[in-house]
Formats: sequence, C-alpha cells, structure tokens
Amino acid sequence: MTPSEIHEKLTEIRKIFPKSSKMFMGFIERADKTGAMEGSVQRGSVISMKSAWQLENKAPTARFQPTDEKVIDYVRQAAANAQNAPCKLMVVIDMPSNSTDVWIVPKGGPCFVATAACGNPLAAEVIVLSAFRDEVLVRRRMGRAFVRLYYFASPPLAALIERFAWLRRAAMFVIVGPAVRAVRRWWLM
Repeated sequence: MTPSEIHEKLTEIRKIFPKSSKMFMGFIERADKTGAMEGSVQRGSVISMKSAWQLENKAPTARFQPTDEKVIDYVRQAAANAQNAPCKLMVVIDMPSNSTDVWIVPKGGPCFVATAACGNPLAAEVIVLSAFRDEVLVRRRMGRAFVRLYYFASPPLAALIERFAWLRRAAMFVIVGPAVRAVRRWWLM
C-alpha cells in the first residue's frame, strides 16, 4: 500500500472518530514532489499542532514505516478505545523521515506513571485512573492539590520507569495495581 492510500484509509477512520476526542493527521511529502514551500507549510502545521498538544520532544506512542498497513489497525483500535476514554490522536506520515508516527494522549491529560508502567496510554489501568482523576479528584480541593503534586513529581519518575522493564513490572505491582484495585473497590464498586 502506498503512503497516499494509507492516508486515505486513515481519513476514513477520522470520519468515525468520536466527537469527544480529537484527531489530527499530517502528511509531509518530499520536497521534490511538492516544492520546498508546500513541504515547509506541511511541516509547519505538524509542528504547530505538536506544540498546541504539548508533544514537542515527546516520543511517539508508536512508529511505523510509511507503507506499513499496521498503522491503519492501530489507529482503528485507538478510535474504538476513544469511545470509552476520550483522547487526542495525532498521526504524521513524514515521507522525508521515512516514518509514520502516532501519538495518543488521554484527553484529560496524561497519567504518567500508569502509562509508563503499562506502555500504552489507552491501557485499561490508565483509563480507570484517568477517569478517577477527572471525575473525582479534580472536583475536590484536596484532590486538585494531589493532582498538582502528581503532575509536578511524576514525569521524572515515569521517564525512569519507561527505561527499565523491571521498573515497569515493579511499578505495576507496587503503584498502579494497588491504585486501580482501590479505585475499583471504593469508586466503581
């Protein structure tokens, strides 16, 4: 499948993407196909959107070759998951870089530690903890204070967890698992 055909398929998925979520698609062609100006405009729109969604310097959730059809199934699955957990989804087919990058960010903001431990921002554990944050914690003064502290302290911890498989397992066992069980027991009953 050509990158243009993949882009067309992703456009079809975009039409069924839930209204509660956001999806952005960027297609950056080679300068010899479009000319330097149009390529700069394409790259500029991607840079602007990454900045708006605070994705600068963040590794993509998944990376594919521009002709890899697996990106279609990946995005289709993300769209299905977005029915239950609103998210922001960005897909950039970058021909000069020979890659298709996908970023998925839960709409209410990332759950850094759970995402690092699970390796997927749309994992069931991340969805449960994000929903608890959005529907319970941020509605209370003490909860908002906890969320502010969490967003201050957790990014460096999450970066460390992402680097080592044994830390991901430990974080699931010691932090994420108990938190999810507590939320399910006391909030979701």
